[in-house]
Amino acid sequence: DPAIENNPIRVKIIVENKSIIPLPKITLNDIYPGLFRKIHGYNRITTFILPGEKIEFTYVIRPVLGTHEFKGIEIIVSDPLNLFNYKTIVNPEQKIIMVKPRPMTMPKKLSLTYTQRGLGVGKARMKGIGQEFYDLREYVPGDDYRFIDWKSYARLRKLYIKEFEREANLSIIFIINATTESMRGLLGETPLEYMTRLVAGLSNILIKRGDWVGVVIRSDKTLRSGYGRGIRHYYRIINTLSMIKWGKHKPIQTLEDTILREAILLPRRTKTLFFVLTSSLNPSEVDEIVRAYHKLLSYNHIMYIVYLVPELFEKKALKGIDAGIYSAFIYEKLTSTIDISRLFLKKGIRTVSVGPDDIYISVYGLIEKYRAVIT
Repeated sequence: DPAIENNPIRVKIIVENKSIIPLPKITLNDIYPGLFRKIHGYNRITTFILPGEKIEFTYVIRPVLGTHEFKGIEIIVSDPLNLFNYKTIVNPEQKIIMVKPRPMTMPKKLSLTYTQRGLGVGKARMKGIGQEFYDLREYVPGDDYRFIDWKSYARLRKLYIKEFEREANLSIIFIINATTESMRGLLGETPLEYMTRLVAGLSNILIKRGDWVGVVIRSDKTLRSGYGRGIRHYYRIINTLSMIKWGKHKPIQTLEDTILREAILLPRRTKTLFFVLTSSLNPSEVDEIVRAYHKLLSYNHIMYIVYLVPELFEKKALKGIDAGIYSAFIYEKLTSTIDISRLFLKKGIRTVSVGPDDIYISVYGLIEKYRAVIT
């Protein structure tokens, strides 16, 4: 089964002594990825193995999304009196494990809201030039004669025009700014993890609606899912999200270059919604975003900055009086965040600041608001 974040993984180690020499004291230590948390069993044991004997032991770990590496099994063989030791590391056949994100699900309240409006989460349609019949309306001078319904004319002696419908497909690009800042905080509650869960969850719904989706991860290596739709493309998106690597690293591309490169790769005349998900807004990146915004505007694209406020994600891990003290401590930081949002607003750039509780509602609301406009 594919590894999914927070789903326990059972690791089984089997060691066989194929020699004719007994091993009176042997220590086995399976070195699992440092970010994983052991929740059951032992990954290190000391035992003895007779010639031809086979032993096994198991333990359970809780994985973190992204690409991780098992460092191998450390083996230490010594005599009963510890007069000598022999140490080596045996690499496993499969060293790399890719852990997929757990897609964020639509809040029940939000789902009910769109269902009551008659929108639902199925494929959206709009009137236009398409293949499926929509309705008849009276002929107006200037209408294309090819769409006249002659059967209605023969019956009613009045000209009617056939209207058709087509799918109201959107084109959306998610850009995840996977900087060191996005990895700050308690594992499981970091902005980076919320970004990947959000993109995985929204991509699932958007692709079911027939939309075109692309995902880009800006890191020490730029990761791209490509641009497409359909269930196979959704799996490509999930695989791309599972390729994220943790640790300190410097992005290989500027934020501006990352955004504009995706715009260039899009099909011509495709109006696209760009969502830049970031938890760091330093002065240089602000300038890059402004330049990228004006360039996208000339291509007839729309861009939103979704700023995940790191302090709000850190606060989520706190409770009671600790959360209250931390709220007072980060007040000045939150004020500077508001100032940056106002700066973007003055330049015409749409910006939303979000925390862990409203990130899904905010981004999905923007998407469906735009869909309602074009339909």
